[in-house]
Amino acid sequence: MGSVKKIGLIACTGLVAGNMMGSGIALLPTNLAKLGSIAIIGWIVALVGAISWAYVYSRLSTINPQQGGPIAYAGEISPVLGFQTGVLYYHANWIGNLAICITSVSYLSTFYTIFHNPITSGIICISIIWMLTLFNILGGTWISYLTTFGLSLVLIPVIGTGIFGWYWFNMETYKTNWNISGYTDYHTIIKSILLCLWAFIGVESASVTSNMVENPNRNVPIATMLGTFLVGIIYIAATQVIAGMYPAAQMSSCSAPFAMSASTIVGNNWAGPVVSASIIFACLTSLGSWMMLVGQAGARAAYDGYFPKVYGETDKNGIPRKGLILSAIKMTFLMLVILFINVSGVKLSDLFGHLIGIAVLLLMLPYFYSCINLIYFEGPYFKNIQSFIASILGCIFCFIALIGANRFELAFTFIISLVILIFYSMKPGRCQVQNETNSGDF
Repeated sequence: MGSVKKIGLIACTGLVAGNMMGSGIALLPTNLAKLGSIAIIGWIVALVGAISWAYVYSRLSTINPQQGGPIAYAGEISPVLGFQTGVLYYHANWIGNLAICITSVSYLSTFYTIFHNPITSGIICISIIWMLTLFNILGGTWISYLTTFGLSLVLIPVIGTGIFGWYWFNMETYKTNWNISGYTDYHTIIKSILLCLWAFIGVESASVTSNMVENPNRNVPIATMLGTFLVGIIYIAATQVIAGMYPAAQMSSCSAPFAMSASTIVGNNWAGPVVSASIIFACLTSLGSWMMLVGQAGARAAYDGYFPKVYGETDKNGIPRKGLILSAIKMTFLMLVILFINVSGVKLSDLFGHLIGIAVLLLMLPYFYSCINLIYFEGPYFKNIQSFIASILGCIFCFIALIGANRFELAFTFIISLVILIFYSMKPGRCQVQNETNSGDF
């Protein structure tokens, strides 16, 4: 048996920040442009929520370190919540992974217009899924290093836009773009919060993969908070510059927003393709990191008895190879379903928006249970006032995300959450264990 390779603080911070940035920033300016520059309010509110979640997970990783993150924390409250969270968290993340894959293919359209074709895009997405599955099988160290490198590449165009783009920023354009959604300011802000929250999904990455981190009691909390602050500042600066650089109608139809901003800032035709290549690589490394997280989440769910044992089978380096392959099969199937229903005429950015809306909502219950777990462990006492406030704020932001959903997304999330409980009631061995527990009380 070989020793399991561990990742350090820098790589762990890169894992957290890379998961959020690779999945969250590349296409968001396009989707937010459909609402308007009023999304700045959504960013601020979402950042407060993300910091609250970051504090919850960093604190839990210190006082109650658990491999599997949200799944383990929900299971401590109740086995049925652990089962529900395991299913929701696992499926939300592999669905979200497909959105990341679509982002990378969208930026490929900068080079070849054929990638606007849904059939071609679907085939490329499936190829990417299996390529990164093989990379994951090589081990977590490979992925963490690639994610850190990918983060550095995406930081260049995003930070460059957030700093140098102000020269092209026009306040009149920003004001004109304020609210173009056709809805009230309140409705638009709530909708923007749901989109912005997607950009912070991944705040729990370090706690989920804590078994692969050196000195997790120290490194996981630092990486979680540092990564969240880093991406929050970058997100707000870059997206607000873009909101004042271009008319909303122009940006909302763009498939590679940061490639366009780079071309404007640098003033050369080569800038767009170079930035597109950087973001494509960043998305791919982030996708690889998210696949690792999904594999670990599935392994934890299997360890707790929520998933079939095959998901928990690991090799000598702790890699759940079979679980990774199963998640890749599911992503492939969903991509084929999308192709089957014929998405011709649907922009990749629109498809991205639909997928992240569903993924975010499926994650709200797992995040909510983690906040409850922290209150459970530390109690609503004055000496733990910071933890209590962060937990309550985290719960509130879960509610805000649900309020911002459209009726279809909300109904889908509610129905899925209830259907999971049906499967729990039929879970083999559950009644036997319960009867044995009850008989021991007499």
